[in-house]
Amino acid sequence: MDEARLAEAVLERDDPVELMDWILELAAEGSDRSLVENCCARLARHRNAMVRGNAMLGFGHLARRFGRLDARRIKRLVETALHDGSGYVREQARSAADDLRIFLGWEFELVDDESNDQAAQT
Repeated sequence: MDEARLAEAVLERDDPVELMDWILELAAEGSDRSLVENCCARLARHRNAMVRGNAMLGFGHLARRFGRLDARRIKRLVETALHDGSGYVREQARSAADDLRIFLGWEFELVDDESNDQAAQT
């Protein structure tokens, strides 16, 4: 099965356990940058935090592998994830932001997670 049809099948099943591993594998080994970027972008808004977080890691892999991403769309997704309710997603978004800064020259305003968590508790 070709990459696009496999992606369509996996996304349609929408199994979070499958998606968590699959998106990382696709980002690390997928040959169609646009397809992988679109899959990561779609999963960056998934209901499952592990899937969202791993999609963030996927953006970092793509930046390293291909040296380009759709800045307008992907930067907004990473910035949103930096403020996600899940600590895992925020952590992976920080990692992605670091990779995007290093490999693509993008800048992000990073917040201190601890102060962010404390502010949410007050």
